[in-house]
Amino acid sequence: MKRLFCLWLIFLLTATVVAQSSKYSADEIVTFFNQIREATESHTTLWDKDIYGPVLLVDPQTREAFANVQDANKELTTKDGVFVGILPRELPVSNTDITWNGTRWAMLELPLPEKRYDRIDLATHELFHSAQPSLGFKPLREENNHLDLKDGRIYLRLELAALEAALRANRLNKSEEHLRNALIFRKYRQMIYRGSQVSENSLEILEGLATYTGQIMSGRDKWEWREYLIHRINSFEETPSFVRSFAYETTPVYGFFLQQKDYFWNKKVDNETDLTDFFSEAFGMDSRILLQTYVKQVAEDYDWRKIVDQETKRAVTNNSVLDEYRDKFLDQPHLEIRLEDMKMSFNPKNLVPLDEDEGTVYPTVTINDNWGVLTVKEGGALLRSDWRWVIVSKPLEITEDLITGEGWEIELNEGYQIQEMSDGNYLLIKSE
Repeated sequence: MKRLFCLWLIFLLTATVVAQSSKYSADEIVTFFNQIREATESHTTLWDKDIYGPVLLVDPQTREAFANVQDANKELTTKDGVFVGILPRELPVSNTDITWNGTRWAMLELPLPEKRYDRIDLATHELFHSAQPSLGFKPLREENNHLDLKDGRIYLRLELAALEAALRANRLNKSEEHLRNALIFRKYRQMIYRGSQVSENSLEILEGLATYTGQIMSGRDKWEWREYLIHRINSFEETPSFVRSFAYETTPVYGFFLQQKDYFWNKKVDNETDLTDFFSEAFGMDSRILLQTYVKQVAEDYDWRKIVDQETKRAVTNNSVLDEYRDKFLDQPHLEIRLEDMKMSFNPKNLVPLDEDEGTVYPTVTINDNWGVLTVKEGGALLRSDWRWVIVSKPLEITEDLITGEGWEIELNEGYQIQEMSDGNYLLIKSE
């Protein structure tokens, strides 16, 4: 009881201090909310729906939250035309869609991007996620670990190289030739890795359509959008991992050219659409069997030899990294944590998949669960393939409510403790 009273008192004091010393002005926040509303209202025909809805801006340091509407539980307070409150510790802060206080929100992490186009792009991306269920989209979580393998990366990079060439081409017929070549590399990649057409499609339905929507609503004109897409492709090459990030780049480029042929192409897409087949039909890509010799011949026009050389060298280095992670999380003493009701925030650009039955390493991640909050700032955590367990390196210091290890810490809730097992590993368990 004493501990609960202290936590309640700390919450009240924190809320008071934050409310008095906020570094974000109400005028700026209201202006931003108005900009988002104007962007969505001017694009209601894109999905036959105004996707404007509850938006939550959250400072990850103070957890101060600013909203454009009152929550369903009416727990937020009004200040200078903005609804304000404190996001509870059990909810991670990230750019995502969440349900809190009975309301489904598009959450944006403060500070926002400096450029107006980028701010509106981000906001409408997350608003689309909030609206996805009402639009009939219910994509599944799929793994794309093949995109961390040498050939997977090679043929994705070739697809992106062809997409960039399509953007740079001066004539539409030349652009469409490059688009068909991009689809050759895509189809060949999906032919190599069985089941990848389904898993890639799921992420493109989830994130690709959201990214396309944000870019359409951002306010960029056609030429600004084109240059923006080229810049993104060039930057993507330096992305550490493609497994969760590729769809942000592929779908919008196909969409850029599709909307010149049929502005409302996206409304022909539903939860069952196979986007590879959809794009292939739209750009006249035939369905012949792709032979390796022909694919490599086409690839010569897109720096194939350079890409192969780079990815061959990366594969050697990456195998060493994978072995180090296996030793750290599977062979050496470690802490195993059972996931009960997980919420997580992570960087989709740096995931490191191990073998299919081992799981994926998240170099940085925040996981909120019934037992508390795990924050990994460096060194990583292994999320097992079944999404039921997470593993971190062995604890270095254990107290009643704080567990720390190399690059990570757990703020432990009451009713849980760390137990050392006979094999030298540790287990987070419920207290008896």
